[in-house]
Amino acid sequence: MTDLQTLIALAEKNPNIVAIGTEGASNNPALEPDVWTDLDVTLFCQNPSQEDGRVWIKALGDPTLVQHLTHQQLFDASAQWECWLTRYPGTRRVDFKLAPASDMTAYLAGDHLNGIVWRQGQLVEPGTTDASSHFLPVPRQADYDAAVNELVWIAGNVVKGLGRRNLLYANEQFNQHLRPQLLLLLAYRETINDHGQFDPGVNGKNLWPRLTAAEQQQLAVTYNQATLQATRASLTQLLTFADQLIEGFAQANQFVQPDWLDRAEEQLYNWLNDNSLLA
Repeated sequence: MTDLQTLIALAEKNPNIVAIGTEGASNNPALEPDVWTDLDVTLFCQNPSQEDGRVWIKALGDPTLVQHLTHQQLFDASAQWECWLTRYPGTRRVDFKLAPASDMTAYLAGDHLNGIVWRQGQLVEPGTTDASSHFLPVPRQADYDAAVNELVWIAGNVVKGLGRRNLLYANEQFNQHLRPQLLLLLAYRETINDHGQFDPGVNGKNLWPRLTAAEQQQLAVTYNQATLQATRASLTQLLTFADQLIEGFAQANQFVQPDWLDRAEEQLYNWLNDNSLLA
């Protein structure tokens, strides 16, 4: 019996449970489930306060780790939901939620990956779900300009960290702010190619299989950051990768290169090549 089947069997004996919904990657027909695929599940209750989530998650096994969270307006809901993010032995993970039945309409409207799979006393035909709520819209020139501007600006912050010999600051600027802008440019490329129907996924995870082997290698080397010299080299690699993307957009007549870019990049490279600044 699957975890979902266990929850349904328990809910059938509990008149307080009105319906059960599932959401997330397991409902995405574009993705192939594997051993890491979570069960994202919500129990809709007449009165959620009558249910103890700890009892429900323990009915599925002995957890190895639990995070108990409360979410206001999850999926644009009107009430507070409780959530238990639960790991079990092996690779099983269940994101278990309790919600009021009055939030079912908002739940279904809030994300096209959400679907009701069981209702108390009713047969439920599986609905069609898709990732369209997560698609990245085709960017406008202004969106593109903003992404390139932020990338070049944050690259300057990384150089500043290198110049001050502060590896922590340089790397955190790189990891938290700079590389995400490169990933955004890559995501723009993919959603343009897919006519606005590309879901980058959390942390850009759906980008990786879209990259060529060479691009995967280019991205991988930007994670070499153990020393100031390594981060300096990684920054140069990232800027080279970004320039290739920018040139590709221009050649495809998808975006016009910002008129300030050449001068701003020249300043960056002057800094990077000045050993007196980065000694």
